Amino acid sequence: MSTLQAQAIEVRAGTKALITDVSLTVEPGEFLAVIGPNGAGKSTLLGALAGDRPLAQGHVLLDGRPMRRWSKRELAKRRAVLPQHSTVAFDFTGLQVAMLGLLAHRDRLSEPQMRGLAEKALGETEALAFADRPYTVLSGGERQRVQLARVLVQCDADPDSMPFLLLDEPIAGLDLSHQHAALASARRRTDRGLGVLAVLHDLNMAGRYADRVAIMELGRVTALGRTDATLDPTRLSAVFATPIVRVEADGTSALVSLGR
Repeated sequence: MSTLQAQAIEVRAGTKALITDVSLTVEPGEFLAVIGPNGAGKSTLLGALAGDRPLAQGHVLLDGRPMRRWSKRELAKRRAVLPQHSTVAFDFTGLQVAMLGLLAHRDRLSEPQMRGLAEKALGETEALAFADRPYTVLSGGERQRVQLARVLVQCDADPDSMPFLLLDEPIAGLDLSHQHAALASARRRTDRGLGVLAVLHDLNMAGRYADRVAIMELGRVTALGRTDATLDPTRLSAVFATPIVRVEADGTSALVSLGR
C-alpha cells in the first residue's frame, strides 16, 4: 500500500533542533491535520515530508523508498505541496500558475488537456475569474485560491498515481466560505483515496474535516489519534495555554477559547 512515512526524523537549523524524534504515517484515504502553537515545528514537518527539508536523523519514506532516491519529476507526480508562502518570479496569469501543477505531465498531456484541467481546478476553487489576470495584481486570498488550484490539478493530472496532498495553512487569508471550500476540496480527494496532510490553526476546521489529528509542541508530536479523542478541551487548554471548552448547539459542537 502507498504510504508517506516519517521515521524518527530530526531537522536542525545549525545547532538548533527544529523537530526531534517525529514519527507518523499519512495513509491513503485519510485527512491528517497537524495543529499546535506557533513555532512548534508544523511547517518544518510538512517540509520534511515533502522532501524539501534535509534530515539530521531518521528517514522519510514514500512508498517505502527514501525521499532522496526519488527524482524531482517523480516526486512531482507523487506528492503536491502548498507551502505557506508561494512566490511567482514571472508575470504569469492565474491560469499559467495553475498549469504549473502539470509540468511533470507535459510528456503525455496536450496543451488543450492541460488548460482544461487547470480551468476545472480554478473553477473548483472559485478562481476561474482570475485565469487571464496577472497573478501579481491579485489579493492575498485570490492568490491562495489560484495556488490551491495548482496543487489540486497536480493531484488530478493522473488518476492512477494517487499522490499525497500536503497543505501548509491552506485557509490562511481566505474568508469563511472559501475556507470551507478549500478543505472540502481536500476532503473530496481523500474520499477518492488520496492521503492529505494539512497544517491548520483553526481547531474547529480540523474537527470538521480531519480523520486524525497530530498535536505538535516544541518540535515533537505529543498526541496523535482520531479527531474527536485528540481534540480534547483539557488537552488543548494546556497545549495552547488558554482555556478551551466544547459547546453544543443545534446538535453540533464547537471548541471555543475563553481567553486568558
